[in-house]
Amino acid sequence: KKARKALENAAVAYQYLEYGNYFNTWRRRNALKLWTGWPTFPMVFVKGVLVGGATDLIGLIDSGELKKMLA
Repeated sequence: KKARKALENAAVAYQYLEYGNYFNTWRRRNALKLWTGWPTFPMVFVKGVLVGGATDLIGLIDSGELKKMLA
């Protein structure tokens, strides 16, 4: 929710993929964690590359790096 709000505030288009919660879809979530090596959700990808979570995304937005990555 924090990542989506940050993207909306920065007027950046995004695609949200829902992967349920820990209890009902833990197998899919665990597969993503193992594949990426990232331990928590959300996982933010830019052009197919994992850039981190919500805090990392906010840092990219604040520094202007996200716009450079999207250009």
